[in-house]
Amino acid sequence: MEKSQQFADTENEVLVQECLQVMARLTGAQRAHLHFLSQERKFEKEVYFWADSPEGLLECSEMTGIRLDHPWWLKHLRAQDFLKIEDLSLLPEEIVSDCRILRDFGVNNLLILPVYDGKRLAGMIRLENVALELSLQEVEISLLHISAQLIVRMLSLAHDLGELRRDRARMVYHQEYDDLTGLPNRTLFLERIQRAFEGHSNLLFAVLVVDVDYYQLVHERFGRAIAERLLQAAVNKIRLNLRVEDTMARLGDDQFGILIEDVQDRSVVEMVATRILERVREPFVIEGNEVAVTASIGIALRNGHLRTPEEMLQEAGIALLEAKQSGRGKWLVFDESMRDELIRRMEVENDLRRSLEENRLVLHYQPITELKSGKLIGFEALVRWIHPRRGMIWPTEFIEISEKTGLIVPLGLWVLRQACWQMRLWQERFPVTPPLMISVNISPRQLEEADFSEQVKKILEETGLPPSSLRLEITEHTVVQRSGALIEALDSLRMLGVQLYIDDFGTGYSSLGYLDRLPVDAIKIDRSFVSNLGKAKSSQGVVQAIIQLAHELNIEVVAEGVETFEQHRELKRLQCEFMQGFYISEPLDVHAVERFIAGRSGFVFGAD
Repeated sequence: MEKSQQFADTENEVLVQECLQVMARLTGAQRAHLHFLSQERKFEKEVYFWADSPEGLLECSEMTGIRLDHPWWLKHLRAQDFLKIEDLSLLPEEIVSDCRILRDFGVNNLLILPVYDGKRLAGMIRLENVALELSLQEVEISLLHISAQLIVRMLSLAHDLGELRRDRARMVYHQEYDDLTGLPNRTLFLERIQRAFEGHSNLLFAVLVVDVDYYQLVHERFGRAIAERLLQAAVNKIRLNLRVEDTMARLGDDQFGILIEDVQDRSVVEMVATRILERVREPFVIEGNEVAVTASIGIALRNGHLRTPEEMLQEAGIALLEAKQSGRGKWLVFDESMRDELIRRMEVENDLRRSLEENRLVLHYQPITELKSGKLIGFEALVRWIHPRRGMIWPTEFIEISEKTGLIVPLGLWVLRQACWQMRLWQERFPVTPPLMISVNISPRQLEEADFSEQVKKILEETGLPPSSLRLEITEHTVVQRSGALIEALDSLRMLGVQLYIDDFGTGYSSLGYLDRLPVDAIKIDRSFVSNLGKAKSSQGVVQAIIQLAHELNIEVVAEGVETFEQHRELKRLQCEFMQGFYISEPLDVHAVERFIAGRSGFVFGAD
């Protein structure tokens, strides 16, 4: 039996061709063709064919473009059990072009059988050059129709089985691969790590967990479509730094895993991580928008105590967390001290969260005065934690942990709300002109919140505190980063009428060059410079330079950590406007503040 080269690779297709052969032998035909109707009710090019010789097969392959599309064929196929055409020249003029094409391929006569799928005309079988003496009996006609229907049933079954296979393949794909990026998912990634564990290579392998920093901000600012395009672009950049045999997977929304096998030493892995950070740091341009992000990477290296892929992925995740909490945009390799620190942080975080819910936090307030007149102008709010077992815990112990865990966001809002509410009460009880103000420290993590300015506005409305009575303090380290999102957040706060202070000024000299381009009202000189006034000429020079620069930019200056009369006198000589520190008072609780104010007529302190 001859076979169509194109369709002889499956058992069902071979069976279809055998049916065509049986029909051709029964009718004495030289060639047999199977066509199916398209949705437009036109005959598609044939799907199967059979011929009684190699030459006939070649002719069949050349005839695959012949379609009997004219409505005349459909009309007569539906009206009869079969259509026998003994002489093509006798066909009507309207289909003369079809007849000419058939004659060009040596077709003298035709026997055409309709193929039905149920009651629907699904196609036709065209038998060419049947025996001239052919006179079909009823049994033979039935056999031809049975063969045609058998073909339909086999192809329908094959189609259903094919769909099942494709559905199964799609299901397996979705179980193991990510739709957006086409990367393996977490399940398949763990299987690949397990395979690496089971390998016999003595070389090192490593797992990297890569997190796209600021992805959520991009999602909130530009929308889901651009955020997803960003991830796809980031994947393409990262993969440029990997070998073909390395595995990259998507582990979460903005988190990816990389398995690097068979490396000589950890320096190779560290080099790959460095290149990835450099690539991702390059700006992305997506639909005309320039999007800047960074990446953080945690690395786990295979060692003797690791027993499961989950443990290795967990260690890489811990290193990633440490990398993000220590500034982002860097990579770190896991070591056991990270696990110990994580456990300690989690304990503190859990205790702090409960304390926040149970109102075990309190605010203390440190007075801020005008140097020239000694007049009290307001207070800085400082949070204190009363631990149920350890008693009073100072901010140096828990603020950093709350920053790293993200708890600083709800903690910061609590401080801001309490401070605004308390200052509004004091303004009503101790009215002065201008009203007393309150300074509140703001975390970089809070500024990253897309709706932070709206939260501040809501708190001001709830407490009734005028925006002009609120000073928000951000550290100079935050300002030095000077991202577009930061400037936008500061501008939004200024539009509310809130004043902005740069805290710990002088510790990051890179900010001096662009201080005039930042929307700030005042700077606070870091206590490390103030404490050395009168002792080190370098400190005096720095303080003097800062004050002069600020005045040239029409920015006021507050000195922190003033503890002695000499410091107070020197700051006044240098024309610093405001000060705070133990020279005036340590931070006080609410009742001590009220006694402090009530015991001093006119709110004047330390004036010469």
